[in-house]
Amino acid sequence: MLIIALAAAGPAYAGFGAIAYDQYSGKLGASFDQPTPAQANEMALKQCDSADCRVNPVEPKGCGALALSDKDKAWGGADRRSLEEAKRDAVQHCQTHTQEGTCTVKVSGCNK
Repeated sequence: MLIIALAAAGPAYAGFGAIAYDQYSGKLGASFDQPTPAQANEMALKQCDSADCRVNPVEPKGCGALALSDKDKAWGGADRRSLEEAKRDAVQHCQTHTQEGTCTVKVSGCNK
């Protein structure tokens, strides 16, 4: 019983994620299942590799997606409970910002 109590008192694993995007250059980066929000942000920004990259966090046990238009600089992101919801909502959000383009998911993933 004491062993179980000690095991339950340990920290729970929570994976953090982030998606970074530079709407001017089109560069992007993502990270998932990082031990801290700061590490998730840092990894996504490093992959994005542009001074204009902006990072959007993805919640622990959540999924994130970024969709981009094929005709203009429109984009949309979403952070949801499931990967399918995140992808769907990112595309829908992107479509509301494009005049003539078709939006597709360019990066997506989930945290544990």
